[in-house]
Amino acid sequence: MTATNKQTIISHLEDLRWVFIRSVIYLMAACAISFFFAEQIIEIIKLPSKDVISNFFILKPTDSVVIYMKTILYGGFVIAFLPIIYEFVNFIKPALRKEQTNFVLKWTAFSVILFLAGTLFAYFLILPVAVKFLTDLAQTLTASSMQVSFNAYISFVLMLLLCGGIIFQIPLLCAVLTILNIISPFVLRKFRKEMFFGLCVFAAVITPTTDVFSMTLFVAPMIVLYELGIIISDVIYKRKKSETEMLYDGGKYD
Repeated sequence: MTATNKQTIISHLEDLRWVFIRSVIYLMAACAISFFFAEQIIEIIKLPSKDVISNFFILKPTDSVVIYMKTILYGGFVIAFLPIIYEFVNFIKPALRKEQTNFVLKWTAFSVILFLAGTLFAYFLILPVAVKFLTDLAQTLTASSMQVSFNAYISFVLMLLLCGGIIFQIPLLCAVLTILNIISPFVLRKFRKEMFFGLCVFAAVITPTTDVFSMTLFVAPMIVLYELGIIISDVIYKRKKSETEMLYDGGKYD
């Protein structure tokens, strides 16, 4: 390794160090903002359970602090997410060609949109149904109204929202793997049953509760998203094939 190459690597590592430092600063500033709105965020988190769970309780004296910390960190992550993504994209930008930069920016934006869509889907559709079902089930088993640990409820909601955002990345994953020639729509169709089984296992792992119903709430949209991923993969594959044929025909007649 030459002295120039060594100096270049050191320079890149220094730039990366500052990317991490700025990202931490963004997160801390975002958490500070989230701190002032913690009570409002908690009320938003409680909203899906308003007509279902009448009693929350604090199990340990430290739970109140833990609840506020979770809320502030999650709110801070949401606020700082885009600036942090910008920092890392800006870091790799000099090493990319113009079309590669456009590719990264386009699919990063698509990923952010999908993550937000998944979070909203989990909050407005999955969460109310899951809370209602689990509450009714508990009342059936105990023949009394259910009292819920507020710390456990906060963890349940935040994990559900995070999983919703991750699940909605399936079409993006299919698209990127097709662009990189790692998979094709034919492979996605051929192993559809195996993928459905894998999605069920994945849902069982990430579902915050152990009941089958909550897992099913995740599996259904995952299957729909996988089918959407096949459609997107098919469009990309046909476009790439058409471009390759045009390039081949152009070279053939030159």
